[in-house]
Amino acid sequence: MFKRFTCFVIFFFLLFEAQSQLSMSVHEPPSGLVQKNQLWNITLIWSSHTTINVRISLSLLDAKENQPVMRAITRTFLLVNGINQLKASDVEPVDYNYLSPAFDLSSMPQSLLPVGSYRACYTVYSDDKNSDGGLLSENCFNFQVDPLSPPQLNLPADSSTLETPYPQFNWLPPTPIILFNDLNYDLLVTEVQQGQTASEAIQENLPIYSAFRITSPFNNYPSSNKSLDTGRLYAWKIIAKNGDALIAQSEVWTFRIASKDSVLVTPPVTGTYLELKNEGSPVNAALITGRMLGVKFYSYDSTHDGTIRFTDSKGKVAKEIKRTIQYGNNFLVIDLGNSFTPDEIYSIQIEDLQHSLYKGSFRISK
Repeated sequence: MFKRFTCFVIFFFLLFEAQSQLSMSVHEPPSGLVQKNQLWNITLIWSSHTTINVRISLSLLDAKENQPVMRAITRTFLLVNGINQLKASDVEPVDYNYLSPAFDLSSMPQSLLPVGSYRACYTVYSDDKNSDGGLLSENCFNFQVDPLSPPQLNLPADSSTLETPYPQFNWLPPTPIILFNDLNYDLLVTEVQQGQTASEAIQENLPIYSAFRITSPFNNYPSSNKSLDTGRLYAWKIIAKNGDALIAQSEVWTFRIASKDSVLVTPPVTGTYLELKNEGSPVNAALITGRMLGVKFYSYDSTHDGTIRFTDSKGKVAKEIKRTIQYGNNFLVIDLGNSFTPDEIYSIQIEDLQHSLYKGSFRISK
């Protein structure tokens, strides 16, 4: 019994001595985007005059949930006396084990880590044939991976006045989009009360409209909902998520609905939009019901006033209207009025600032 106790004390002393001979410093990656190979920027200071074979294991945890999302272990490499500055090429090949679907993005060491808050814990083990494979050093640190940019609002433009009380919301995804395996959005729209800022309204007021887990960067205010009131100020915001994890939030923009003295229109009955295409692309005539025409047009120009021209089958101009054209997707709703004859095919065109034409055609059913 005494011999067994003595062996244990000797082993513990040797292990403590080995640990005291090694100190580890991990170079935390800068906030923002992080590549997997950046996790291996480590300094090991070995004070013994003998060399030793070691391995490093890494456990990466979700800092909020405290759940492991990735584990990795390096090859065995030689540690010499003094300061050992390590990088990924010094410890490769590395065996990675992904414990979260969001992490199985690429087998390449240059692949980016998904957006989130993490805790990285390192353990250095002796791998010498003459040793018992004991633990030599441990170290942990927290870091954050952020997207380069949050979602960017597009339409309705900030502080704009809309002709329709059924707006279409449009935004740009956070970048780089390859960081996300389940990108989705929450949309919040609320009324701004007197004395409130737009940000205060979003935080404090109940939404008058909200949509969750939107998978495309646009959303229509439903025609089945109560129309938005004229003359009121509304605020809207986008929250981007990867699965259920928050990624980033957009700015808060505002818009108004035109006053009662302005002509208001409702969304197309079918809820669909006629997409205008480059001149020369094949165009099929769309059949519409009623007098409300929805038009989708992607503009590569900055915000400007554009002319929408309608012509009949003989090329005669039937109607011209002015609209503000925004960069990106434009979803326009146009009241055709009584200028069009049912069953006749009409053309619609928009000319961009480079004088390229975008066209479509339609006919109104009887």
